Amino acid sequence: MPFSDNKGVKVYYEVVGEGPPFVMLHANPCDHRMWMYQISHFSRYFRVIAPDMRGYGRTDKVEDRYSFDDLVADVISVCEQEGVKNGVLAGASMGSKIAFKLGVDYPELFQAQVHVGGNSFRGTSYDGRIVGYENEELPPYRANHLKELFAPGFSETEHGRYLSRVILEDSNNLSGKAIGSLFHTFDDIDLASQVSALDLPVLIVNGAHDNSLTGGKKTAGIIPGAQHETIPNTGHLCILEDPKTFDQLTEHFLRKHNLFPEIT
Repeated sequence: MPFSDNKGVKVYYEVVGEGPPFVMLHANPCDHRMWMYQISHFSRYFRVIAPDMRGYGRTDKVEDRYSFDDLVADVISVCEQEGVKNGVLAGASMGSKIAFKLGVDYPELFQAQVHVGGNSFRGTSYDGRIVGYENEELPPYRANHLKELFAPGFSETEHGRYLSRVILEDSNNLSGKAIGSLFHTFDDIDLASQVSALDLPVLIVNGAHDNSLTGGKKTAGIIPGAQHETIPNTGHLCILEDPKTFDQLTEHFLRKHNLFPEIT
């Protein structure tokens, strides 16, 4: 099982497939498995690299406070260990914020970015989430958080119940305080003034019921040449709710920019 090391913090990641690197950064309250459908599809063409963020999966559960730059450095430690260059970078929600910062500070690593449920603006206060994760019983609180991110009614479908079981099965092994610390790092993070400097193809995808939809559209409007797409009948986690449409949009975007390898 591969781990990278960032100043003593062990960062777990999965590597699947061969080809150009495609790094995928997950959202709260999930781990790298939120990309399960994309790993299955894109690993036929790319070397998919999917880390667990601090507080989730097999990565260290850091309960002390740390910075947004520490999260960026976690991803860099994975990229350096895997020799990533000229890759594709995808980020979902909090992973999107990290991806934007990586694109600004490390432009040599990636040739394109794909954002899911993401935007570059400062979000609403996370105080409620922090209090919830640090003080309430973790499994039911996390389950309710996940439900809120899906489109209305999706959690009650057979597909939604299956995904919830898979994503939430490790809740008893997580630390609410560590997840609270992760949310703390995103307080006051506003990258809107920086993303206009991105000089690479950018695709931003939001679900029609995504609370980040407005911010996603605005962000696409300030990045030169950025493309925005909305997936109907989905929420903040559209890659899980309608993976077929998301994968088609992403593949078409990469092909348009001659970044999609052909199987020989």
